[in-house]
Amino acid sequence: MNLLATLAAAVQRRLLWIMLLAYVLAAGWPEPGQALRAVTLAHLAGAAFPLQAGLLALMVFNAGLTAKADALPALLRHPRALLVGIASNALLPTLLLGVGALAAEGWHNVHEAQSLLVGLALVGAMPVAAGATVFAQGSEGNATLTLGLVVGSTLLSPLTIPLGLHLGGFLASGPYAADLHAVAEHACSVFAVLAVVLPCAAGLLTGRLLGARLQSALPLVKVVNLVVVVLLSYTNACGALRQVVERPDPDFLVLVVAAAAAMCGGSFLSGWVMAGRLGVAREDAIALTYASGMNNSSAGAVVAATRLPGNPAVLLPILAYSLLQKVLASSVGVLVRKVPFDDEASALAAAASTAPKEPLGFRRL
Repeated sequence: MNLLATLAAAVQRRLLWIMLLAYVLAAGWPEPGQALRAVTLAHLAGAAFPLQAGLLALMVFNAGLTAKADALPALLRHPRALLVGIASNALLPTLLLGVGALAAEGWHNVHEAQSLLVGLALVGAMPVAAGATVFAQGSEGNATLTLGLVVGSTLLSPLTIPLGLHLGGFLASGPYAADLHAVAEHACSVFAVLAVVLPCAAGLLTGRLLGARLQSALPLVKVVNLVVVVLLSYTNACGALRQVVERPDPDFLVLVVAAAAAMCGGSFLSGWVMAGRLGVAREDAIALTYASGMNNSSAGAVVAATRLPGNPAVLLPILAYSLLQKVLASSVGVLVRKVPFDDEASALAAAASTAPKEPLGFRRL
């Protein structure tokens, strides 16, 4: 177990580079990944449950299993930050996507512009990424609130995923809008329940039942989760990146990276500014920032690969977002520690007293 713990820590430190290597393999050697994508584990509620969805379910189960959920009930006594964070994760991407839709009208290729919107709508509709807890805690954020935002947005995903996709459908046009509405109506509720909600709830319950006995198995759980993350990245990328290699389109790639960076960076920035307007404590502001900026891109990629297999270009913005949000999350951790903050205001906000107070927040730079 000590060896597994050392291995997990080493892989975690290099996860971004390992994911890049997985993308390179997907571009140059996609056949194993395409074979795995063809595997169907079951047919449930009239919908296929592919191997990719099973891998996602295992990843979400492990996230729930390792979550320190004992302090979560305390959030319900003062739920303002929790509710605002969940609402921000569900609605903020659509507002940013609306700006992107206006900009996309001038793009010379309608298929590329609409595929970009569909991909960003898919990733924006997903719940808060479990990795937000790691980044927020490393940046001295409120770990309990971040975990509450991950669990809360995940449990509400049967409602928020279709909502986000329908809103994205109103911004897209033609068959691309129809695809988003169709996925929201016919597939995503079942997908969210089977691949996200039930595994998360099962993981939380199992972790609660095992208690201290789980500690000895944590290194194995982390190694399994990292393997699943890399395997999902490889299988999700196979179709899209092979097409990029065979038919390169530099201007579309630049557009994809720029749009994903703008949406991801805008989400982080909006979460930070919104937290300042709310007057929450500094650690809560950091948690809200990560919840606003980090979405479960693996879930979005699984939906794109399994529900929209005829348009692999949709996967490109999701893959770009997945990498960029990890890069930006690391950068945000450095920035938030340097931004001046009213410590007295933070202490007052964290006290959670019942007396009304003036809005508290950031010092003006």
